[in-house]
Amino acid sequence: MNSRRISSERYKTAAISSCLAYCSPARTTWCTRLNLPARAWKRHSWTAIGSRLWRACRGNSVHRFFVPPSHIEGDRVTLIADAARQLARVLRARPGENIIVLDDTGREYAVTLDSVSVRQASGVITARYAGEGETRLAITLYQGLMKTDRFEYVLQKGTELGISRFVPIISERTVARNVISANRLERWRKIMREAAEQSGRCRLPIIADTLAFTDTCDTIAANGRPAIIGWELERDTGIRTTLIRIKPEIERAQSISIIIGSEGGLTDAEVQLAISRGVEPVSMGRRIFRAETAGIIAAAATLYEMDELI
Repeated sequence: MNSRRISSERYKTAAISSCLAYCSPARTTWCTRLNLPARAWKRHSWTAIGSRLWRACRGNSVHRFFVPPSHIEGDRVTLIADAARQLARVLRARPGENIIVLDDTGREYAVTLDSVSVRQASGVITARYAGEGETRLAITLYQGLMKTDRFEYVLQKGTELGISRFVPIISERTVARNVISANRLERWRKIMREAAEQSGRCRLPIIADTLAFTDTCDTIAANGRPAIIGWELERDTGIRTTLIRIKPEIERAQSISIIIGSEGGLTDAEVQLAISRGVEPVSMGRRIFRAETAGIIAAAATLYEMDELI
């Protein structure tokens, strides 16, 4: 049995145990929820209902929260600030309910709450397991800065998709050149955290410091890893053709960089500079996408060709 299967089985056992602890007085209730006859418990036991119960537990009924590793001590977990407020005011959580806690190191914890208030919530860890929500491929998206709401869209959807790192870049045609304030950076991190919790990830993506386009090209050239750049004037080579050709390089590096311009696109000189640094220019097809869409499509195409979207 491979490691992924073992991890999955442990996860199932933990989730099933937690749900049974929560609903132990009501076996028939669980049978009703899962569309099973009550006699299924007696006739087939775990084998009959384990998979269906596991799927129910893994769905939206169990909420996920990132916490700093320092808030996990022994078998105890403490949630404060936004997480505590969401539990108390939005979800109306009560002691005895179950959540999943993530420590941003790839570990997940099944937790039964024993105290919930607006300022702080706490619970006991009932199981620990390795998270399975991350891709094997690390994608860095160098995205041209855009209007605030559009860039936030990229952060949200890119996080859901599995992008590991976002780097805002300023090119010649970038309109949004304002200095990124601490408040805005904190808002971006909150958007990524909520998207990671919702999508089942076990690590938070990184938002890096803003780079000028020339510095972006120099950085990519220095790390020597595969990179592509979306260019609406590229007519000869589509993104799929390029990804298939450089797939061995991507597999060796287990990473790829994607460069996408802002609303005004990239100049010919900027694209030629990127090409001179080893970046592959690619066409995104017959249609021209908005800046906030292009990076997501490029990342999705990359994950698909690398067998990460199945």
